[in-house]
Amino acid sequence: MVTALRHFRTAILCAVLLFLFGSGADAQTVTAVAKVDTNTITVGDWLNVSIEVLHPGNVVLGAPELPDSIPGFDLVKRGTAPSAAQNDGGTLERTLLTVTAFDSGSFQFPAVRIPYMVGADTARKYAATQPFSVLVHGVAVDTSLAIKDIKPPLSLPLSFMEILPYLLGVLLVAGLVWLFLYIRKKRKRGESIIPVAPPRPPHELALEQLNALEADHLWQRGKIKEFHSRVTEIVRAYIELRFHVMALEQTSDEVLSSSTIAELPKETTAHLRTMLVRADLVKFAKFEPPKEEHDASIASAKTFVESTIEREEPKAPEPQPTELSA
Repeated sequence: MVTALRHFRTAILCAVLLFLFGSGADAQTVTAVAKVDTNTITVGDWLNVSIEVLHPGNVVLGAPELPDSIPGFDLVKRGTAPSAAQNDGGTLERTLLTVTAFDSGSFQFPAVRIPYMVGADTARKYAATQPFSVLVHGVAVDTSLAIKDIKPPLSLPLSFMEILPYLLGVLLVAGLVWLFLYIRKKRKRGESIIPVAPPRPPHELALEQLNALEADHLWQRGKIKEFHSRVTEIVRAYIELRFHVMALEQTSDEVLSSSTIAELPKETTAHLRTMLVRADLVKFAKFEPPKEEHDASIASAKTFVESTIEREEPKAPEPQPTELSA
């Protein structure tokens, strides 16, 4: 009786242990399956392969391991990240693969291994899908019809960006031709290749230089001789440009006695004479004029220039034809 009771207890204990370990093993089960939308395709068609793995929540999956090449198939694209969904049996993760085939026949897609780890256990384990067959049909050809020629290449319209380099090339060649003709024409005429700005009127240059000299305050700084020398140089240069008299190389008397200057009104030549004589006395006789005479020399020079400005004579109106009355 006692022995039978001991056997009964042992059996109950074994049943409990078997139930516990069995349920734990079921809870740790990881299953993988490969699903396709069809098992029959035509050459060149895409075939979607969904790798689905059902696993408990404490399982971490790795990326499905695919061989470098799959006989009969070419990998088109692979899903970047698996999608996960929760259900009563655990977590379901899907990874989508897209393949194609370019040869007709029956081909077997190999098993795909998926690595995983359980909880804190760093040991790598594997779940694998079952291989499956795919039938690839060739393109149907109607042999009763005549063989058609190969289609010619398609002609596409030219875009603006394709024509642009040729337009730029034509413009560059045209510009070089124009430049060559322009330079040859200028050389034949003896003209400057680079256009030269027209010379400024002599009175503008003289008045500008006199104003600059006045603003420099030379005589106020004790440079009296230099001041009067600059006044006469500016006026002499003006006379050369305006009257074509070599005033820079002549004495004051020679300038005043020249025919062109002598023909000017007396009040005009009086300003020139006063300014030149005073400058000669300062330069050669070491004369020191009063302060007001320094400004008077500048004023005389400006008056002489302004009174001898070359003015354009107005053109005479063209005679109008008169009508003869009958």
